[in-house]
Amino acid sequence: MTNPVFAREALNRFRGRRAWPFLLIWILGNGVVVYLLLILATSFDAGFGALIGRRIVGPFMFQGVCVLMILAIVMMIPGTAAVAVVGERERQTLQLVQVTPLSPLEIVLGKLWSVLGYVGWLLAAVLPVIAAPLLLGGVRLWDVLSALLMLGLVAFTIASLSMWVSARAKSSRAAVTGAYLIAFALLFGTPLLAVGELYVQTRFREEPSGELWTMIPNPYIAVVAAVAHPLELEPIGDGAFFPGYEYLLNRDAASAVFGQAVPADRIVEQDGHRLVRPSRPPLWILSGFVYLALSAFGIYRACRRVRTPAPSEFRVRRIRT
Repeated sequence: MTNPVFAREALNRFRGRRAWPFLLIWILGNGVVVYLLLILATSFDAGFGALIGRRIVGPFMFQGVCVLMILAIVMMIPGTAAVAVVGERERQTLQLVQVTPLSPLEIVLGKLWSVLGYVGWLLAAVLPVIAAPLLLGGVRLWDVLSALLMLGLVAFTIASLSMWVSARAKSSRAAVTGAYLIAFALLFGTPLLAVGELYVQTRFREEPSGELWTMIPNPYIAVVAAVAHPLELEPIGDGAFFPGYEYLLNRDAASAVFGQAVPADRIVEQDGHRLVRPSRPPLWILSGFVYLALSAFGIYRACRRVRTPAPSEFRVRRIRT
């Protein structure tokens, strides 16, 4: 049976006056950006020759689209999800929802699915744009599917944490501010933590680790780890957007590319490529577990805030009013 909260929210979102004009602007904007990426990528064809240029165009466009999608998720979801619960409180309709037979989990998930459904609708509309680099070569179908899976997980995490902020906040302005602070902390705050971790490693350790663990929650790193192959010795990257992040994923592999020594027992051959055998699971798996844990935390805390108030709470509010 369809969640009534989701059904109501979905109807309001998809049948609103601004839904279809925004969708048209969204599609046209993505098309323009991808076209500009194509023009920029083809300039490499002229600069490096046809053989290298054709090898770069596809990955360059695909990585650029991935960056665009991450920025879109970080900019759209917090503002959309942050008003889901606090908006009901400001309209004084939250108590009406709380006294229905729906459980707090059903209420929160109904709000959450409506937000994710709207974002999924926007991503589905530009799916041909995301898959366009497949026609240019250098990108596999698995790369596209991996990117979509990780983008969906990032969106789910940010929406869950934004739902928790919305359930705690007293006003829409505070909810939106808090949700964007969390999203920006994941995107821009983790690199600052990585700088601090790198300083500690180089300053206080005789043998610095090849990993930067504070970058695991970063959305860019998660997508790069799922799509690119940062542990390959040759090449480390074909596009212009991912190599720097690939370097952060495993500095041992990057050092090997630039001629520094890597222990022979950590180098393996696979499908004609030399790979550095990592000492931990693939980073995108670790990022996935972190995102699932953060999502579970956000949903749990939101449910605690949305639960039906006890009768004593109703009496206190009645006396105060």
